[in-house]
Amino acid sequence: MGKLPTTSARPIMREAPARRLAAMLLPGVSMALMTTCAWSLELATVLENAAVTPPSRVSFREERHNPMLREPMVLTGHLEYLSAGVLRKVIETPFEEAFLVDADHVTIERDGEIRKLAVNRSRSLKTILGAIEAILSGESDKLESVFNYELSGTADAWSVQLTPISRRIAKRLEGLQVTGDNQSVTSIRIVLESGEWHIIDILRNDSEQ
Repeated sequence: MGKLPTTSARPIMREAPARRLAAMLLPGVSMALMTTCAWSLELATVLENAAVTPPSRVSFREERHNPMLREPMVLTGHLEYLSAGVLRKVIETPFEEAFLVDADHVTIERDGEIRKLAVNRSRSLKTILGAIEAILSGESDKLESVFNYELSGTADAWSVQLTPISRRIAKRLEGLQVTGDNQSVTSIRIVLESGEWHIIDILRNDSEQ
């Protein structure tokens, strides 16, 4: 993705750490609950076509819209699916920050400091991270117990609207819209109950490994 001018100004994030992580680590999600057998079969095909095999890397451009900010924050960087259960998100501009999800822990690196958080501290965070890997690996069965969905479009241009089944998770996450084609996920829109929303565009300028 193209570089953007760096800036030392960083907005104060007032969410709890687990909630902030959930929003940041969401790139790459698509989840579902069966409505009919026909839809389930079609969704399974969509996820299979969009699945990636680790190790894999892709660039992203993300916009974060927050009622506390006058303008959206634009981030660029790359996402990595390193192996089963291991995901990494690297922000390159306008500041540098890295998140490594490995099993039940998230390691955050920023400004030379490293923090480690237990995923199990937040049920919603654990559920969302599990869903991210499920879409990357194309495992629709793991998604069906987490989100209701509405699937539309064709194999070449599809969209999945996702709504959390759990009322507890729905208190923080209003929903997601994932779009893609017959090769991969192309964008993810994340809407939080706080009024904040993110749009992540997945780019294809990296060679697949």
